[in-house]
Amino acid sequence: MRTNSTTSIVVGSLIALAALIGGLWWRERPIPEASAQPLIVYAAPTSRLPLEVIAADYERETGRRVELRIGPSEDILTKIRLPAPGKPADLFIPADDSYVRQAHELGLVTASARIAHMRAVVLLTKDNPKNLAEWADLLRDGVKVAVPNPGAAVGKLTREHLAETGRWAALAPRAVDTGSVTEAANAARLGSADAAVVWDAVAAAPAYRGQRVLALPELAPATGRVDVALLSQSRDPEVARTLMNHITDPNRGLVRFREFGFQVEEQAGGISSRLRRPRP
Repeated sequence: MRTNSTTSIVVGSLIALAALIGGLWWRERPIPEASAQPLIVYAAPTSRLPLEVIAADYERETGRRVELRIGPSEDILTKIRLPAPGKPADLFIPADDSYVRQAHELGLVTASARIAHMRAVVLLTKDNPKNLAEWADLLRDGVKVAVPNPGAAVGKLTREHLAETGRWAALAPRAVDTGSVTEAANAARLGSADAAVVWDAVAAAPAYRGQRVLALPELAPATGRVDVALLSQSRDPEVARTLMNHITDPNRGLVRFREFGFQVEEQAGGISSRLRRPRP
């Protein structure tokens, strides 16, 4: 009986010791660095509104935080080329897929997927006091047209198209150079410009409700395609891919893009590990 009692005491002590060690290990075990970091998404202002809702949806579903860093496409391309120390990005969503191709050529992209396409339109100031209705009206004396600078995709593509068709020289004296597409749209909203060249998705935003939009044939070829790219610098690429899947899911992220006036790509939702060939 004494031996059994002694054995029971020893066994019980060992169990208690094991439980104590286990508890200390659990409390002191290191948390993987990736799980403590938010997913970083660099995006153009064009996609800010749907991405804010998508980020909230994703965080609610997964518990993983998403941090959006918004800027003109050229600027955010530069930032992913030269990331801040210790702060690499996970996804890249510029306003035109040409920037994704550039990133791919630099070895920064491991996968990409289509989201939507846009076209350049003219957003008029409220009440349109100068009665602008067609391209020729934009060229009248005294008319001011806000055009994003070439660092923004719509500014770059519009200028290139108008230069190719011989129209930029006539518009340039009336063009008010702005930074981002949002700044151009706000110039028309506030009346500091009579009109602004913006993406149709931007013109559809609630902030510009009630302002007339001109879809001019002279600007029709100036189009952009929104792609999302998974970056090779991501510290947690598997989790970043789940966010990418969420964004391109026809029943999740693409619904949000459609709600904000984007023309969602019919083929969106598929992810390619190799970049598609450039558009002609």
